[in-house]
Amino acid sequence: MKLIEKFKEIYRYRHMLYTLVKQDIRGRYKGSVLGFLWTLLNPLFMLLVYSVVFSIVFRNDIENYPIYLFICLMPWNCFQNSIFMGSSCVSNNASILKKVYFPREILPIATVISNLFNYLCSAVIIFIALLVSGVGISWTALFLPVIILIQAIFNLGLIFFLSYVNVYFRYVLYMMNPIMMIWMYATPILYSVTMVPEKYQSIYMWNPMTRLMVAYQDILYNQKLPDLSSLGITVLIALGALVLGYLVFAKLQRRFAEEV
Repeated sequence: MKLIEKFKEIYRYRHMLYTLVKQDIRGRYKGSVLGFLWTLLNPLFMLLVYSVVFSIVFRNDIENYPIYLFICLMPWNCFQNSIFMGSSCVSNNASILKKVYFPREILPIATVISNLFNYLCSAVIIFIALLVSGVGISWTALFLPVIILIQAIFNLGLIFFLSYVNVYFRYVLYMMNPIMMIWMYATPILYSVTMVPEKYQSIYMWNPMTRLMVAYQDILYNQKLPDLSSLGITVLIALGALVLGYLVFAKLQRRFAEEV
């Protein structure tokens, strides 16, 4: 019953959630001449750079490597940006926390939604790139919303936990840069999962981002169905992270205003 009441409370504050998301999206490009267009231009420029660098300078055995790289790098950037922003979403809103009551859960949720919106915008460039490069678009792309949702759930669970930790241990934010860099190289973004030695595969696949990146590659690059059993495991991990992260967040959120 408490969980249902919490959902109702968050829904009552949906206008505040909308405002926070809008402010975050506008704030990223505030003062820029092109404004919101940078949401589309950034991934486009990134794709052009990858195409030049990896087609001419650093050649790779993977066919259409710039497209392969772009497919995974964009959702990874969404995930990484959410973690960086979400880790400090509570401490950065100290003034609001001390003045106004609202469900504290709105802050992590707003962070995930705003970064998800940016990824969805970049997905337009991904689909254009798939068509222009000749890779094409298959009906398997219909699974994209499912994979995005799984990633968002996992992301939110981590942010619930990290935003709490950062309130009490501010140095955590400085540790995120090396952690995320190591995590990226431990995920098949710059290389194929088949390049990982077979004896390490079972350990390697416990990285939930590995399974998600492989799913993105399957539906967009390889144009085949994702491994449903692998996705099922990822769903369990994502839900587990969400439940544990929220329990920690909910237990100690009453002291946020005092600590920040």
